[in-house]
Amino acid sequence: MKRYPKAWSGILGSMLAVSVIAGCSGGNNQPSAAASGESGPQPSATASAQASGQASASASTSTEPQPNDRTKFEPPVTITGAIALKASDKLRNGDTPENNPVSRWFKDNLGIVTKYQWVVTDQADALGTKVRLAMTSGEQLPDVLAASGTLFEDLVASGKIQPIDEAFDKYATARVKEAYAKNPQVMATVMRNGKMYGLPDLSNGFVGDTVMWVRQDWLDKLSLKAPTNVEEYEAVLDAFTNGDPDGNGKKDTYGMALGGNTGYHHPTANYMADAMFLFGQHQPYFWLKGEDGQLHYGSVDPVVKDGLVKLSEWSSKGYLSTDFGTQDATKAIADFTSGKAGVVFAPGWAGGWPIGTAIADAEKKNEKLSIKPYPIPSGVDGKVGRQASPPTYTAYVFRDGFEHLDAVFKYWDTLYGCSLEDEMCPFGAGKGEGYDYVMKDGKPDWTVPEGTIDLGRYMLMSPGTTPPNVMEGPNIYQRVAAGSRNNIFEQKLAASNGPLTVEGFATAFQQQSSDVPNGFLGANTKTMIEKWEQLSTLEEQAFLQIIYGKAKPDYFDAFVKQWNDQGGAKITAEVNEQVAVSK
Repeated sequence: MKRYPKAWSGILGSMLAVSVIAGCSGGNNQPSAAASGESGPQPSATASAQASGQASASASTSTEPQPNDRTKFEPPVTITGAIALKASDKLRNGDTPENNPVSRWFKDNLGIVTKYQWVVTDQADALGTKVRLAMTSGEQLPDVLAASGTLFEDLVASGKIQPIDEAFDKYATARVKEAYAKNPQVMATVMRNGKMYGLPDLSNGFVGDTVMWVRQDWLDKLSLKAPTNVEEYEAVLDAFTNGDPDGNGKKDTYGMALGGNTGYHHPTANYMADAMFLFGQHQPYFWLKGEDGQLHYGSVDPVVKDGLVKLSEWSSKGYLSTDFGTQDATKAIADFTSGKAGVVFAPGWAGGWPIGTAIADAEKKNEKLSIKPYPIPSGVDGKVGRQASPPTYTAYVFRDGFEHLDAVFKYWDTLYGCSLEDEMCPFGAGKGEGYDYVMKDGKPDWTVPEGTIDLGRYMLMSPGTTPPNVMEGPNIYQRVAAGSRNNIFEQKLAASNGPLTVEGFATAFQQQSSDVPNGFLGANTKTMIEKWEQLSTLEEQAFLQIIYGKAKPDYFDAFVKQWNDQGGAKITAEVNEQVAVSK
């Protein structure tokens, strides 16, 4: 799984919740036949093959799918949850976490009442700590909780949450079942012992996908074109380092910004300023399926050695910052936006912050800063490849004894319809008037004078974004980038995002078919728990020593042997055993 700093993981979660209502569909234009029939609005995972078998069992339609007919529960159904709030989280007009435009709509229209059993401070995993204390003390859990990673595993092991296979079969609408059936790797993340222990959110599949951001003015000055392969890319790096691209007569620029200080031992795979394109279809840090059908750890793949050697060459030629190993992502990309580096690899959202912010600041100073996103070049294996965005970021689990899963699926489908750009979505313009839009002359306007407030964090659950494979035609970013403003979702997306963000995501989507998925998203194996931190430290040190030229390329072979001898070989066997058992 692509890793993110703790602070950024919260931002990603907010982005997923926001984009449900914004219509940021990761699929495409029109719902497929199954969807359109509806009238209603870390390491963890499993191999796709494993997922396929599990999901087909869980998402079967032996029970006739229930339509979201928008009938109202009488008497109302109350669902309790938990929420973590920052000191800066303020609502307007006397609203509260339990009484706001979103919660009122569900109460008034569907008879679903929101109640927060726990309200904690959003810091240092306070909510996770609260959940673990409750499990230890015997305190009753809220009806619904968001959980991932070890917290999810602990909840499953505790017996305090219930499997939801039967409820999913009985209450999930056809379009919701279709979403998981067409993206089985998502369902696999909540399958334990053949049972479905949660409802995972859905990623559009490209929210974190990397594109190549280039100083377009530097390309133009040096009469260069955007590179499409390693050889062309290396020529651009050389020109950006030695060709005085900023025209100041000084040798004060370099080619590529790289943030090697990730905080999680992956020096080439930061959440911004990474170098993962270089490895093509042989991605380190991921579990990859070989020709024999078995999974192997990408970091010990021989092609990774070629990529590290290439980075070492670039480092020795001055194409990278001498400080790249100690630079975090923010510092590395600041070199790019400040004019020190000419290329950076970062997701499409970087077109807003920090790249769009830097361009806006330059304009205020009457300075020109021209930056453009491009598809990533092919890597050392001759193929285009990058780490696929996680297919899901969290799962919603339900207290053992909670009896209103029918209400859960009605709530879920209503919001999922928004990500399908369903015209019956009650939040098409936004989650709340006066919060993320205002009405002017009878039409929504997304410039809120008092500033925008996101109500997404006050929802009991969020399905995430439109998953791949469920909508046809160009996706919403591509349509908006091409000038389409034909529905409220396109209008909101265009008004709420800068053009460079839209172009960045549209560019990322172009290469989604080349994304390399992580083949193992399941629970950590026994030896992983004991040895993974040690092996990750070994891996990081080997990679940095080779890139910096402190160790010869053949040191990679010694690293691979050490990795296997110190637990890696055993972990590989355990991973494959776990996948095989789960099929």
